[in-house]
Amino acid sequence: MLEASCHCGAVKIKIDAMPDTLVQCTCSVCRRYGALWAFCTTQTTTVHAEQGTLVPYIWGDKQIAFQHCGVCGCMTHYDSLSTDEPRRRAVNARMLLAADIQDATVRTFDGADTWQFID
Repeated sequence: MLEASCHCGAVKIKIDAMPDTLVQCTCSVCRRYGALWAFCTTQTTTVHAEQGTLVPYIWGDKQIAFQHCGVCGCMTHYDSLSTDEPRRRAVNARMLLAADIQDATVRTFDGADTWQFID
């Protein structure tokens, strides 16, 4: 089990297992966040944050709620707003220790244009 944390520690996310591949997306919001996504589900992760600590940002087609820490501002994860199971969650792997992600393959997803992997 791995634990991701925002800078101040107010948001902690436990991940059952690290995915082999991490994804950087080129869409307008992900490239601004500088996120490196570890795709998981709500069943394979647990988010610990006090009530009111997480601040969601929902835009566009309103399918994803990007969550950031209201204390330090770190983008910690996003949750799918779909009710389909299993519910998708992506954890920003930059909230993990560098040693936890050093051996992961990083793929680039062209979310800005083609909606395909471009690596």
